[in-house]
Amino acid sequence: MNDSADAAIDAWFAGKPHSREIFTVLRELIDACGPARVTVASQISFGNARKFAWVSLYNVTGRNPEGTVQIMLAIDEEMAGDPVYRVTQVGRSRWNHLVVVHSLAEARAPELAVLIAAASRFGAK
Repeated sequence: MNDSADAAIDAWFAGKPHSREIFTVLRELIDACGPARVTVASQISFGNARKFAWVSLYNVTGRNPEGTVQIMLAIDEEMAGDPVYRVTQVGRSRWNHLVVVHSLAEARAPELAVLIAAASRFGAK
């Protein structure tokens, strides 16, 4: 990771310490699979030969200023079941898996680590 991406991530999570903690766990899981390019825009994306993971916040409101962390994972097979909220087939061999992460415990779930590893392998192809 480079300093400009780290600075952009810091700015992206400014005032959102709980969401940042969850993101840190997700990033550690992604980093454990090997190096990935990080892009920060309206989402934080991770990629290798292709992008495979996108982290975003939804429902950021005055009552919920941190928003809720979600991660979208591109995988070459459907892997429905916990903790996946929704699976959408977007190509012949590509399914997007949306996982909503409310807590650090959910971020550390072994099932999420399996999904992230599968997405990282797909991203390396």
